[in-house]
Amino acid sequence: MSIDLSYSGDRALMTVEGFLNSENAENFQKRLNEVLDSGARFLDIDLFECKNISSIGIGKLLLFYKDFVGKGGELEVIRSSEPIFELFNTLKLNQLFIVNLE
Repeated sequence: MSIDLSYSGDRALMTVEGFLNSENAENFQKRLNEVLDSGARFLDIDLFECKNISSIGIGKLLLFYKDFVGKGGELEVIRSSEPIFELFNTLKLNQLFIVNLE
């Protein structure tokens, strides 16, 4: 898995590629914490090249979401692959934040 994180003003962009699973969930959480500490108000996540997200990865994302929204932040999945899009819809994550397909 690789994670690219960049900033422009109060907006952060995180691009996740590969498989997000128990082996690399701590790295994912570390990068999310960087966003929390940065003062960014918006986080756009690109999951188009993310092949799969395990329950641990989803748990890390939900914990981050709770903290980020609590600080006034907004999260959006700007691109996702079809399987990730369907997974997020099944789990009703699209009711918490915007999830876009491709």
